[in-house]
Amino acid sequence: MAQQRVQGTRRVWVPAAFFFAFTLVIAARLVQVQVIEHKAYAERAATELKSGETRLARRGAILDRNGNVLATSVDTWDIYVSPRSWQDPVNALQAADALARLLANDIAQPKVDASQLRAQVGAGGTGDVLIARDVSYETGRLILGSSITGVTGIVNSARIHPEGDTGASVLGIIGQENSGLAGIEAQYNSVLQGKPGKAIFERDTTGDPIPFGEHVVTDPQPGKDIVLTIDRYIQRQAEYWLEKGIKDHRAKGGAIIVMDPRNGEILALASSPGLKYSTLDLSDAAQGDLLRNRTVTDLYEPGSVMKVITAAAAIDAGVVSPGTTYVDTGIAYIYDIPIKNWDDSVYGTQTMTGVLQHSINTGAIFMVEKLGQKAFHSYLDAFGFGRPTGIDLNGESTGIIRRPTDDDWSPVDLATQSFGQSISVTPLQMLSAVAATINGGRLIKPRLARAFVGPDGVREEVRPEIVGEPISETASATIRQMLYDVVNPEGRTYPGAPVNYTAGGKSGTANVPIPNGYDDRQVASFIGFAPADAPQILVLVKLDENNDLMTGTQAASPIFAKLADDVLAYLNVRPDSARYVSR
Repeated sequence: MAQQRVQGTRRVWVPAAFFFAFTLVIAARLVQVQVIEHKAYAERAATELKSGETRLARRGAILDRNGNVLATSVDTWDIYVSPRSWQDPVNALQAADALARLLANDIAQPKVDASQLRAQVGAGGTGDVLIARDVSYETGRLILGSSITGVTGIVNSARIHPEGDTGASVLGIIGQENSGLAGIEAQYNSVLQGKPGKAIFERDTTGDPIPFGEHVVTDPQPGKDIVLTIDRYIQRQAEYWLEKGIKDHRAKGGAIIVMDPRNGEILALASSPGLKYSTLDLSDAAQGDLLRNRTVTDLYEPGSVMKVITAAAAIDAGVVSPGTTYVDTGIAYIYDIPIKNWDDSVYGTQTMTGVLQHSINTGAIFMVEKLGQKAFHSYLDAFGFGRPTGIDLNGESTGIIRRPTDDDWSPVDLATQSFGQSISVTPLQMLSAVAATINGGRLIKPRLARAFVGPDGVREEVRPEIVGEPISETASATIRQMLYDVVNPEGRTYPGAPVNYTAGGKSGTANVPIPNGYDDRQVASFIGFAPADAPQILVLVKLDENNDLMTGTQAASPIFAKLADDVLAYLNVRPDSARYVSR
């Protein structure tokens, strides 16, 4: 009997002890979860309970100087399908047919049939599958309002360009995350993009929002609009004449820049090859090269246009005047190395104005020898060569100047630099430097942004920035007159002279450098301004590797003349062809 009592007692206290120990473990775990690690588990629970979605801000528009819209955003939908909802073949077939039918209403979307949609969803894994991006807002509303099984949508936005391809290389593009990838879109991305908002809400186990649960919304802050210095009409004309010039002279590419030399505002910036929205295909790796703007990224030897800078420096330094004479024999020897004129001509006794009129290489060498290497390079620095202009466009190159500190320097380099060889520039660098020679001697940072306009309508103007004064106002007036004499030679007609306005300018024809020399390819260019006595526009025309081998005077200057007449008339500038600049 005693033994039975012991066994009975054991049957009671052994389970009791087990349950007591189990209770202690549970209690300890509850203390750990609800007291010791309460904060961590509360945060985890909140994370699982709450869901959120980013609310993109309205991206600012890009306008031309007159307020015409060049780029803006419109609301769109990204359409998704849940693969779990399409596991039943009958439901999948019905849903795919309905979705394909509605997507066909959007002309911007590629045509897909129901079988393609089912295959796309079937290969998408377990998460929601993106079926169509940037569906038009109206089509998206139709799709979502049709209650198609498994179909959801997220609001997005797409960039549109009301002026088509006009100015595409300036404006650039944005990526799928609505961030700028090139051009103004990239340069001012932080300004245009604004700040995204956030919607946070509690959800149930199926992922649907709880009607009376916590709901917190942070509104997005729209981006600012940017008003450019670009004029859509002038930009369109520049692009037209550039493409015509490339076609007429069988050139590989080129550039046209129209600037207001008084304040550095760029009125047109055309380059070719360049970005075109109508043919853009980023899946083609070769088209990535079109995203750069060649007026600020590509270097070339400017040729005889550089004689303008050489003459401006020599006149400002007082070592020559327009009437200073020298005798041209057709050849100059630098350390026994012969350097000839571009056309192998001999011009005899010539003034410095004659050097520019006939584009005499030996005359440029005469001026640079009067200046000396140190002074000449000091002027090149003052004109901004060898460093970026600071324009508000990404990817700008610095340029290259050979100097005595370089291992491959030769005194011949100084001579050839005087007429635009042994120095590489961007088209914009060259134009900015020439602007300083004719605008009173002020080097002004070129710019594309004219103003920023906030969502509240407050407008913030961008002011001109003078970055240097390489020559005096007196020297600038002298150069202006000399360049007028280039375009208006006595006794003959110059192809770069506008019909209705007085003008000045200088051409350049430079061979393309290769290792240890130059080949037969050339760059034909012209930089001109009008009206002559009070320039309102300064234009660079550049044709790359024109196969007809016409010079800058023959090929590029007539394009300037046509543009000058057209642009100045558009700007309501009174014709002045009957007037002459004062001597």
